[in-house]
Amino acid sequence: MSDIFAPQNNDNTDALSADQVAAYLKKHPDFFINRDSLLAEITLPHESGQAISLLERQVKILRERSIESRHTLNQLLETAKYNDQLFNVTRALILALLMEDEVAQIASATEANLCTQPGIDACSVILFQAEYLKNVEHTRLESAEFLQENFPTLLRDRRTLCRAVSKDTAAFLFPHQAASIRSVALCPIGRERMLGVLAIGNKAQDYFNDELDTLFLDFIGEVLESILVRKIL
Repeated sequence: MSDIFAPQNNDNTDALSADQVAAYLKKHPDFFINRDSLLAEITLPHESGQAISLLERQVKILRERSIESRHTLNQLLETAKYNDQLFNVTRALILALLMEDEVAQIASATEANLCTQPGIDACSVILFQAEYLKNVEHTRLESAEFLQENFPTLLRDRRTLCRAVSKDTAAFLFPHQAASIRSVALCPIGRERMLGVLAIGNKAQDYFNDELDTLFLDFIGEVLESILVRKIL
């Protein structure tokens, strides 16, 4: 096997490109074995301005990759822990709702269950006034007019909406906790037939924002729709 660093007999000694050298070394990772003197002569620039050996650079790169791998693993573990928490919350809520017979109890159980979760400082189930709800008692019934005026995309797109809110809007959504609520997630209850909205509030203005993943809330809205439809329609 010829040495790519050995002197050549032709006049084209400068034609070997850096890419060719890199490709050769990639194909022959054992090239520097038994070439200790050559390895010792190779130096690389360092952030400090001093030259370091190839071996020192390799150790530095491996250390950085190890740190990056640990960070990635920690992120995966945090995601798994978060997803496990969401599963437990969803499971407990669904089991609690299945035990209730009345609309008022379903709304109350939803609010009580979700308000115990981290990041949720207020929760309100608001159903829209309709003929099929005329005999429902102890449940908050509102006209869709306020939501239509303040959150037109919510009723049009029927997708969970997350954003900061004014004090007046917070007062409407959460009459008892309005003073401290600064951002909300509004989840429509029902897609084909919108029965109402599940409102969740947080004291931080940027906690609920348009970059938040709403998969969990969308699922809760679908569960509420399925259970409520059986009770009121």
